[in-house]
Amino acid sequence: MGVNQMNKIIGVDAGSTKMLMTAEYEGEYIDKTVPTGSDVTPEYLKSEIFKFIDRLPFVPEGMGMGVVGLVGDETLKMSHLQNLCGMKTEYFSTETFKAHFINDVKAAMVCEEQFYSQNTAFALIMAGTGFAMSVRTQGVNVLGQDGWAGEIGSSPYPINGEIKTLDGISGGKAILNKAGCSIDELIKALNNNEKFATDIIKQGGYYFGLALSNVIHTFNPEFIVVGGGCTKFKGYMDQAILTAKQYTLEDMFNNCKIIEPSDAKRIVALGAAKFAEIKLNPEY
Repeated sequence: MGVNQMNKIIGVDAGSTKMLMTAEYEGEYIDKTVPTGSDVTPEYLKSEIFKFIDRLPFVPEGMGMGVVGLVGDETLKMSHLQNLCGMKTEYFSTETFKAHFINDVKAAMVCEEQFYSQNTAFALIMAGTGFAMSVRTQGVNVLGQDGWAGEIGSSPYPINGEIKTLDGISGGKAILNKAGCSIDELIKALNNNEKFATDIIKQGGYYFGLALSNVIHTFNPEFIVVGGGCTKFKGYMDQAILTAKQYTLEDMFNNCKIIEPSDAKRIVALGAAKFAEIKLNPEY
């Protein structure tokens, strides 16, 4: 989407640990990030969004919000962020613009799919607090009966004699719980090659690599785009790709490129903004 088209559309990535708000103006991005967390409320989100809007050098014509959970009928119907369940787009809309919700990984797909041909088969995975995936093949997005296709974070894996989900082994929340420290402290420990930290990341990357192998075997994609905070942990993606290569049929692995998003920081917010632009101009 060009700069002129996005100038007056706000994009919001309302995630589990932080919320990124972004807008374009005269060819540059205006960004603001605030913390969220498991107890975040609609009132807090609205307050921070409108503080951001008040500082913009233009009046918005629309807003797209990438949210965690199942969206339907202009409502966030289900989310692990319990306080946000049931919130509606009208709460964030004004007389001058309308807000639109879109699931966060679907927003990421809206952002990324513009860079691929219609018939390219690719998967997009967000590896953050937990995992979610969107797949497009033969020009069709795979949604499933209720739109929840791609919930790979809930997939079960055996570990240490018990069954845990991928979220519970390799997600950012699980990794920090195991480390018993802040993300900054963990990154510092990884940079210093401290064994406790590298062991946690190797295990997380290993199981994510198994998930990548399953995705390749199931969908045979040409590309897997991986974004999210876990990819920034030193050694995480190296271990994941090594594991995927080890357990994937050779030709299928060699024909699949595992890559980063076009804009890893803003992928959800930009996709949400583009979604709002499409809603505002259906002929776009």
